[in-house]
Amino acid sequence: MRTVTLDATPDVVLTARDVAVLAESIDTRSWLDQHAAAPEAVRTGLMLDHRYADGLAMVSSAIPFSHFNMVLTLGCPAVATPEALEAIDRFYAASPAGRHWILVNDYSEPQELGQQLAQRGYVENDGWDRVVLRGPREDIWLPYASGCEIVGDRNAEDWVNVLLKCYGMPQPVGEWLRALVGRAGWIHALRRENGRPDGPVVMVRSLFHAGGWAWLGIDAPIPGVMAPCFDDDRAVVSALLCEAVGLGAHSFVSDIEVASPTRSGPQYRYWNELGFEAMYLRRVFVKPNGDRAA
Repeated sequence: MRTVTLDATPDVVLTARDVAVLAESIDTRSWLDQHAAAPEAVRTGLMLDHRYADGLAMVSSAIPFSHFNMVLTLGCPAVATPEALEAIDRFYAASPAGRHWILVNDYSEPQELGQQLAQRGYVENDGWDRVVLRGPREDIWLPYASGCEIVGDRNAEDWVNVLLKCYGMPQPVGEWLRALVGRAGWIHALRRENGRPDGPVVMVRSLFHAGGWAWLGIDAPIPGVMAPCFDDDRAVVSALLCEAVGLGAHSFVSDIEVASPTRSGPQYRYWNELGFEAMYLRRVFVKPNGDRAA
């Protein structure tokens, strides 16, 4: 099996599956680092847990949202063996959220992984398009990046409060988020209404980088889901990208959470304007009613 690593620079020729493996890997590293950053009281209060072995990454919590109870790398790159599926069963057998979700993308192996999960009682209930950019494009980003603020001690509470309100999260999540401000590898940005320094915050997003690759997420409101905030998100994303390039990042990944079969619409337009391309679909499988795996 060919091995690719996160230090693959834009001049290294990668197959489409190589790109998927690296994109899923930086996403996974962001989640594992979030769990590592959680203060002990938060970890206990939210019943946070994670497992990472043989390339298979899983996270769980008492927060009943898919992102917090997710099998991240089954089939890409972790080998989807019967033993891996049994490990998933064991890990989530006592999950406090009562259910878990499994990501399967266009390059997961085997190709029939989705059908195998269906045979085990999972159903497909969501899909996110992965967008990828290899190679900085600061000439494109800089004109959009004005009017945004990088988050630090001065404005951390503004950033935290937007996330708690948008997602209806309990207060311990606020302490968890504060632990990510100033943490190595993390950059957070916000934009106020009309880019004015005295206005209310209308958009926030974060970036995690390691080995030259970066993942963009923790966005609120979710563009196209919670609000039509595409222009504000484009500005915040641009500010984060410019900041990350200065720290050595050269390849970037994120998600469009309202996937279109034709890959068209405003949610695709602004990512394309920043140089990103929709590379593959990430399909989300879940057990109905929280039923345990067979």
